Amino acid sequence: MRITSLLAGSQVQLLMPPAVRYRCVIFLLLLVSWGVVAASLWDGWGAMALLNWVGVVFGGITGIMVSLPRSWQPWRLAELGWDEQHIYLLNGNKDEALALPRNQLVALERERRVGHDGQWLDFSLDLQLSEEELAAAMALLDLKAGELHLVSPSVYRFGFKRAWHGRRMLAQRLSDLQSA
Repeated sequence: MRITSLLAGSQVQLLMPPAVRYRCVIFLLLLVSWGVVAASLWDGWGAMALLNWVGVVFGGITGIMVSLPRSWQPWRLAELGWDEQHIYLLNGNKDEALALPRNQLVALERERRVGHDGQWLDFSLDLQLSEEELAAAMALLDLKAGELHLVSPSVYRFGFKRAWHGRRMLAQRLSDLQSA
C-alpha cells in the first residue's frame, strides 16, 4: 500500500512534522544554501580559492536536494499512521505502508527510553504479529532480526524516535491512537 493513497482518505492520521514549521525550515535551508553559493561566488569573483569552491559545491548540492519537490512533503518523514480500523507502519522514503488491524496493538508505551542502538525512543508500540506480518514489517522498516525486541511470544516492540512534537502534543496525539 502506498502512503499517498492513505493521504487521500481523510480518516487517516499520520504522525509527521507539523507542515508549516517543516516547510519554514525547508525554505530557510533553501535560502541558506543558495546564499552560500552566491556569497562564495561573490567573494571569489576575481580568483576562486578552495573555500569558495567548497561553498559553491556543497551549497549547490544542498540547494538542489532541498529544491526537489519530494523534500517539501512532510509525510515522507512519518513513521506511523492510524485510523479507526488499522495501524499503519510507514516508510516515507519508499512511499510504502503496512496496514495492521487495530486489535493487534497490545500496548502503547509513552515513556522515553533508550533503544537497542543507544538512540532515545519517544514512544513504542507492542504489536502482536504473525510470522508473515513480522517479515513484512521488517522488510518495510529495513530492520534486521537483532533489532527487534520480543516482549512475549508473537508480541514485538517497535520503537519510534522521530515524534516531531513536544511531549504534551505527542501525548495528545497518542491518546487519540490509544483511545480509538
